[in-house]
Amino acid sequence: MIKAVIFDLGAVVVDFTNQDYYAQLAKKTGLKFRTVEKTFDGMELDLMEKGRMKLGTFEKKMAEKLNIKGIGLGWCDFFVENAKINFDVQELVGMLHKEYITAFISNVDKSRYIYTRKMINLDFFDYKFASCYIGSRKPERKIYDFAIKRMGIAYENAVFIDDLQENVDGAKKLGIKAIRFENRRKLDKELYKLGL
Repeated sequence: MIKAVIFDLGAVVVDFTNQDYYAQLAKKTGLKFRTVEKTFDGMELDLMEKGRMKLGTFEKKMAEKLNIKGIGLGWCDFFVENAKINFDVQELVGMLHKEYITAFISNVDKSRYIYTRKMINLDFFDYKFASCYIGSRKPERKIYDFAIKRMGIAYENAVFIDDLQENVDGAKKLGIKAIRFENRRKLDKELYKLGL
């Protein structure tokens, strides 16, 4: 029996992905998208999203790795200017909140998380799990364990929704029912199959 529905934020509740940022930075610098993506998706991002590296240090290291001088990276600024609420999903969270425990688990650094908390309706979420405060990122087991324990439910009583297959797979390994998010219509169908 499902007792809790857990959402990812980026590309699910919030219409934004790191790839949006990488494309913008590639265009701004003349670098290839894949070069930017590969540089950013490394140890430094892992550390920052686990709350172990500050934004200034992160941007400095990325600028050095990409050999960029005199160009502001705008990691958080681009997010603030371009991230939008996915109102279809926020509406769904509000509906589910009436009958189920609702939560989010997000891989996010502190700079973007501060803004996200102002943007989305937090009243719809009973629990909020941000990697930058937990010290673990999806698909690592620790972040799912932390969330399930805090909510006081069994793994099989939760459904997790994320846009990335690796995060969906990480949840499934623990016995959490998990759905890969593509759009609200498909999500509604998958939730219906689970009896929601």
